[in-house]
Order: sequence, then C-alpha cells, then structure tokens
Amino acid sequence: MQITESIINRMSGIKGRPVLVGVCGRAGSGKSTLAKKIKEELEGQGIKSVSYSGDWRFKLDSQGRKMFLDEKWLSGLDEYLRAVNQFNWWDFEKIYADLNLLKAGQSVFLTNAYSRETGRKDLNKEIKGTENGVIFYESCILGGIDILDNLDIIILLNTPDNVCFSRLAEKDSKRRTFPDLLARQLVTLYSENIFLESILDKFSKKLLTCSSDGWIGEFPIIFKVSQIPVPISYQKNTNGTKGTIFCDLDGTLIKHVPVPPEVGEDIEIIDGSVEKVKEFKEKGYYLVLTTSRPYHKIFGILGKLKFLGIEFDQVICDLPLGARYLINDSKNEEIRAISHPLKRNEGLKGVKID
Repeated sequence: MQITESIINRMSGIKGRPVLVGVCGRAGSGKSTLAKKIKEELEGQGIKSVSYSGDWRFKLDSQGRKMFLDEKWLSGLDEYLRAVNQFNWWDFEKIYADLNLLKAGQSVFLTNAYSRETGRKDLNKEIKGTENGVIFYESCILGGIDILDNLDIIILLNTPDNVCFSRLAEKDSKRRTFPDLLARQLVTLYSENIFLESILDKFSKKLLTCSSDGWIGEFPIIFKVSQIPVPISYQKNTNGTKGTIFCDLDGTLIKHVPVPPEVGEDIEIIDGSVEKVKEFKEKGYYLVLTTSRPYHKIFGILGKLKFLGIEFDQVICDLPLGARYLINDSKNEEIRAISHPLKRNEGLKGVKID
C-alpha cells in the first residue's frame, strides 16, 4: 500500500527507538482495519510493530457516557457543551503513560479497560512494548498537544462521512436504537471536527492522509455541525412528593475511605442505610444524593447502590469540599429548611423524618 511505503520512507530518519504512529479518523472510518493491514505489510518486511487502541482508556463505558451527558444536561447548556466535547472522554494522561512504557520496550497491563465488543469496561489485556519498529496508536481523537508533539507520524483516514455512519449503524444496531445512532453521530462529528482542524493547523508536517485502502489522498472535507442533540427525559410527576431530602454519599450512606474506588465493587453500605432510604421513599420523599466525587467516577458507584436496593432520584456531583448549607423560605410559619448533622460513618439509622 502507498501508506506503508510512506511510513517506511519517513522511518529512515529515525534511529535507535521505535517510531510512534498515530492513526486517526472518524468513528467507522476503518482505522483498526488499516492499522492491521499496515502492520502485516511491515512485518512482512521484517519490521516489528505494536498496536494500541486509545478506546481502551475511555473513562466511562457506553452506558456511563449516556448517563454522564444526561446529568450534565440537567446542569445547564454550558456544562452540557463541555461534556459533549469528546476530548473529555478519554483518559489521555494514562494513554500518554502507556505509550511511553511501550516506547521503552516495557509491557502495559490493562485491567477493567473499555471493550468495543461489549460496550463495557470489562477488558483485561497485556500489550508488549518494543525498543524498535513501529507503535500504532489508534483513536478518533489522538489527544492534545503533549501527545501530538510526541508522535512521529499522524495518519488520517479520509473515509466519507456517509460511509462511516453506515458502518457504525450496521455494527451497533444490536445495542443502540436508530435515534441513539443519529445522536451519537452528531456528537462525534462535533468533537472530531475540532480535532481535525487542530491537526491540520498545527501538525500538517507530520500528517499523511489516505483512504481505508491505503491510497494517499486529500484532507477530508469538514462539514460543520450546527446543531447538537440534547437528552429528552420524561420526568416523573413530583407534585405529590412530600419534600426533598439531600443526602451526602461518603460517610453517610457508604463508609468513608481516604481514596474512593472508581468501580464501586469495594464500597461498604453503612448499616441501616438501605432500610432508611426505603422508608424515605415509601413516605413520598424525593431523594437527591450529593458528593464531591467527579461525574466520570460516579457511575460504577451508583450502579452498585441500585443493585443493593438504594433508590434515589437525582445525583449532584463535583461539589467542593467543606460545609454545605441549606437555605429555604418558610411557608405559613412552617420551617422548611432542616438539617441533620451526623458523625462520619454514623449512618442514617437514627435519622427521623416524618
């Protein structure tokens, strides 16, 4: 393939270390397939190669990303637009550390990594590094300036947008509805456009553009995204609720630990929490959980809570550390701002709300 020949030509000026090649393009453009073909051709000429997927380092699984966008939409349009930008979806610090290990000839061990096949973070994998040859790093969005500066070559697939969407629709039709596929396509195009414009502007000297068959070609046409899909939620009628309970998570519902786990397997429910939450819900209260944990590290915890029988209506994350104050007006001299300060890990067992 022409692209393989171009890589070999550029490799001639790099000695004593592996060549780091970024392979990017829109979702469904054929990045993995092309990287595999190049890898086979290089190895046919005695050149070692290693493949690394950036998707392994997604912060959230497919369901978690959907929940993340839904929650951010509730926080306002600005928060939602920041969340939609997929630069926030990958853990680029871990990707950068992985690539440095592979370049040094060391192995990278992945646990609870994202799997494209299942859409969940259930992949365990070892990738062996190399001290020479080529390391292929494949992702729709390769990262920021720190990573892009470190790449020797950037390969961009210029597969047409309609072909990419057709491939994604066929691949994901079993686990996504058609409206979800359309919404995902727009969100993805929006972020990919930002990335494509940045590499064309700042890294054109490293850039090789080709088709999915490996033929060198032109930079793809960037069609601007003028509209972004927003989540449509069907809210429960809360007019009949008795009131709202704001309940802290760590040290109140679950035992406080200095370094909270991300997945949720190790959390320990404080004795009496499940029963007390059921009591609140049976009495008709709307339950809002509050926490300082960031959104991208909360969804495994919430799934575990629901599995253990703790039902809640809303979650507020990313709160700063420190005291929290409840301010509310009164109605007909009825006090409607009430606090229940508890000792850490005391739990809800002794809380009485009529």
